[in-house]
Amino acid sequence: MKFWIDFWTMFFFASLAAFAGLAVVVSIGGFFNIRSLFKSLTERAGQDDNRRAEDA
Repeated sequence: MKFWIDFWTMFFFASLAAFAGLAVVVSIGGFFNIRSLFKSLTERAGQDDNRRAEDA
């Protein structure tokens, strides 16, 4: 019986560590993805402003 208690305890902590690691990786990747999204939106807005100035 002690084997199963130790097994599931280790499985629980290994799963918890894997979840925490994936959460960190996904959060960092999402941060850079959102940053590049806002950068491209800012560049597009600047291009639209230049086109309006040229048309006027």
